[in-house]
Amino acid sequence: LFCIGIVKGLNRIFEGDPAKTEPFQDLIRIENGNAIGEAGTKRLLPWLNKNTARHLDYLVIISDPRPKSSELRSGMKSLMKLPPNILNQLIVINADTPAENRRYLKKQGMTSINVFCDEKREWMREYTALGEKRWAMCMFIVADGRVQKLVRELDSVSISSVVQNAITSLSI
Repeated sequence: LFCIGIVKGLNRIFEGDPAKTEPFQDLIRIENGNAIGEAGTKRLLPWLNKNTARHLDYLVIISDPRPKSSELRSGMKSLMKLPPNILNQLIVINADTPAENRRYLKKQGMTSINVFCDEKREWMREYTALGEKRWAMCMFIVADGRVQKLVRELDSVSISSVVQNAITSLSI
């Protein structure tokens, strides 16, 4: 049984819903400005990975549709304090350009966080990650082809603890 809410003509995603794979193909790598495509999506999403040992892993996704979001940037600094085993399974999706992301990450010395661009906010629209009344940060944990955990209106102050608590509560 899937829970899909309809708000203002929008099919909202909830925990337990299928994790759509197609929207990931259009995410842009900040290193080269190219879409990750089908092959990149298979490497990124654990249940699609060639390495079957990864099929039970999870992927934490932090998204923010606001350009040059100070809240996301503050949250990213906090996320850098997470253990490497969590950071390796975490990505950030924002609406900034690849060049803007590269400049910011270099200036901050952030090398262990994976950032992807969604300038047209297509991934965010598909995952209903734009916010209800205003644009806001969201956190998704996807695993085994489903959205396992979802937090809308994610706060940058508590981002690290929210991520850690959500991972701890996973039942996969």
